Amino acid sequence: MILSTEERASLYEIFSEIGMEKAGGEVGSAAIKINLARPPAKNQPRTDPYLITRVIEYLRSFSLRCTLIECADGYLQTNLKAIGLGDLLEEDDVEAIDLDMEEKIEEVSIGDEKHFFPECLKGFDLRIAIPSASKRPGMIFSNNIKLFTGIVPRRFYEAKKPVGWRPKIHIDLHKSVANIYLALRKYAPFHFSINGGLAMDEERGEFMIPDILVGDDALELDMHVVDKYFSIEMPEYIESLRRKK
Repeated sequence: MILSTEERASLYEIFSEIGMEKAGGEVGSAAIKINLARPPAKNQPRTDPYLITRVIEYLRSFSLRCTLIECADGYLQTNLKAIGLGDLLEEDDVEAIDLDMEEKIEEVSIGDEKHFFPECLKGFDLRIAIPSASKRPGMIFSNNIKLFTGIVPRRFYEAKKPVGWRPKIHIDLHKSVANIYLALRKYAPFHFSINGGLAMDEERGEFMIPDILVGDDALELDMHVVDKYFSIEMPEYIESLRRKK
């Protein structure tokens, strides 16, 4: 299911319609995976701070404790402050976990690959993804599914010389992106994805997605966003997941 609205005032209505409140339970906890490994830069948008704020406001209204999660090499709180969300972290029911710093890790095999997930992911009642859609020159399309490559701690994917990113994933990038998504669905599946805000297209440059979209299927929502807002062929990793569905 995909719901959308052009009116920010009706955002809570589509959250409720898709079942976000029910999924969280009573006085539960919510993990919100964002794209903020580094602060935004020209032609490198990150998750929209407005969407982060509104999602947290909505969840807190139902007494859900909210945790922002991202692999940011120890800089997640600094990055949140850089986009104006430092005050959120001072609230008693909002925190941030930099997944690169988590010590308890579990291994999940998928096909001929092994992937590594922070154990804390299983402790949340509700898991939500809020990416930023982009297709930068020389890069693959990134949105809902690609966001989850930022959930596996980078120390498990380094080459002999640490480089601060995940070179082992890039050996067969489309395969690994798809497999991380499939492995995460086995380990700690995400319930909803929320899209909107500033995006990047290698031909158009930066642009605003006019709608805010909420979906309960990351693959379906990625296909919708590519078709509606981007002038690119469907990415290989999306096609491979579609065939397996």
